[in-house]
Amino acid sequence: MYQKIEACRENRKCEFSHSAVIDALVVNPRLRLKDLAQMFGYSEGWLSVVLSSDTFRVALRQRKIEVLDPTMLATLEDHYKALAMRSVAILQEKLKGPAEGISDDLALKAAALGASMFKPTMAAPPAPVESSIDRLADRLIALQQGFRGTTLTTGETVDVTPA
Repeated sequence: MYQKIEACRENRKCEFSHSAVIDALVVNPRLRLKDLAQMFGYSEGWLSVVLSSDTFRVALRQRKIEVLDPTMLATLEDHYKALAMRSVAILQEKLKGPAEGISDDLALKAAALGASMFKPTMAAPPAPVESSIDRLADRLIALQQGFRGTTLTTGETVDVTPA
């Protein structure tokens, strides 16, 4: 891979393929669009369209997964979960020791942590579902009231039957 890219730099033109561009970007992630265009002999505009295509982006993502360290791809939530699990393991090890060696503060904090884990959490109330038809009806009523200069009132029915 590296030899191909060095040969491309010397010749200033390479055979284009998605994998060739991806390899060039893996070797030097700071390559500019202008450099890639010169390397492959295409215009910056054309290469920009190719680089933004779904096919290229999927191939680039797969290649990054192969090359990059998994810890770099982990999300922040994954890191916090790992941190919490490690902290609990350390706390458990400390609490396994003799009771005389455990400070009151540590015991109270461990108890509070354990109790908070079993405290029922209230689920967030579901957001009210408003359909687009409801919004459209509201907009139409508001528009109609604006044209007439009146407000919509509920009518009162009167029974007018002869007695």
